[in-house]
Amino acid sequence: MRFPKRAAMIVPIAAALTLGMASTASAGTDCTDYSDNGGAKVTFKAYGEHLLVTDVFGDYHSAVGGIEIYGDGHYYYWNRDGKGTTRDVNLSITDGTSVIVNAFLGDWEGTPSGGISWNSNVVSNAQGVA
Repeated sequence: MRFPKRAAMIVPIAAALTLGMASTASAGTDCTDYSDNGGAKVTFKAYGEHLLVTDVFGDYHSAVGGIEIYGDGHYYYWNRDGKGTTRDVNLSITDGTSVIVNAFLGDWEGTPSGGISWNSNVVSNAQGVA
């Protein structure tokens, strides 16, 4: 008679442990940043690791998305297509990696960081997780 009581106690405990282990996968964290005047918007989408660089204003400046990938470096992506457009950059970042994004304005000079108005975002940045 003891065996069925033990079995009855072990099965629910094993099921609870299995469910607990199945739910430990971590979800990424999206984040968004704007340039100080709101003319550039950058959004990091954790699912699929996309960086969206949006030009909000028709101010004759490009929107620039800056991303720092922890352990990998800084990268800059330009949207030179004008007001109301969004450039979708498909990145490859290891799940769980921290990122910081910044939105800048800039005037393209032919290199990734040339022409960025560094003073266009001195107030904020946004942090996410791939």
